[in-house]
Amino acid sequence: MVLVASACAPESDPNATATAPEIPTTTTSPLDSSTSAGPATTHLSDTDLDIRVPEGEGPFPAVVLVHGGGWVGGSPELMAGLARFLADAGYLTVNTGYTLSNGIAGFPVAVDDVACAVRNAADHPDNDGTVTVVGHSAGAHLAALVALDTDVYGTECALVEPVIPDRLVGLAGPYDVSRIGPLIVPFFGVPPNEDPELWQAGNPLNQVANNPDLSSLIMHGEEDGLIDLSFATDFAEALSGAGSEAVVEVVEGARHNEMHHPDVVGDLIVTWLERD
Repeated sequence: MVLVASACAPESDPNATATAPEIPTTTTSPLDSSTSAGPATTHLSDTDLDIRVPEGEGPFPAVVLVHGGGWVGGSPELMAGLARFLADAGYLTVNTGYTLSNGIAGFPVAVDDVACAVRNAADHPDNDGTVTVVGHSAGAHLAALVALDTDVYGTECALVEPVIPDRLVGLAGPYDVSRIGPLIVPFFGVPPNEDPELWQAGNPLNQVANNPDLSSLIMHGEEDGLIDLSFATDFAEALSGAGSEAVVEVVEGARHNEMHHPDVVGDLIVTWLERD
């Protein structure tokens, strides 16, 4: 069973729950169109990671942050505020970039980049042995693929030991690529009818059974006008049906591009991470 909770941010009690809004039945997404890209050829290096170690005596739980930007834009700076907030709360944070789908296809290279960041977080000497991956929007899609990874991604990382995250926090993410439309075509480099297997491999909704030990917090803004709430609830229900733990948190009054702001989601994330 999937718990759907509604939380107010930033002034309200982060543990408060209420009846979730009615889930729309639409299976379309209002995302804009874009153009396709060529084959992937580029990986980011480990120097593209912004690592923050909390003050005090470790070890610390690690959090990897993955920015949004429609797969073609954005940078780690978008997650810098949340990274500072989580570091101040006692989390070793790794804020990562990834290869953008500008002229090259992002799959699987962008997912590999995030997987390498997860390996770096796990290998950090101040890490306590746990890794949570947190992604916003397109970054939530990438984070979900890495969290459900069964040693598929990151084979070209400098660190050879694969790492599967313990927890996933998705912030306003699109978890079913079959519903996104032309916007995600640059990520795959081809439309779905030309390579359906590629699109299935890059669709988190199809990978939910790969990591039954995963614990997920799927967060969605009540006023998100870009991504439908059903992306979150359908993904959480699929995760739960595959045997893993998944909770949906609807943040009252929050819009899509506010769902990575620390004053909107920071306390809610920390409260969930600190639960037993």
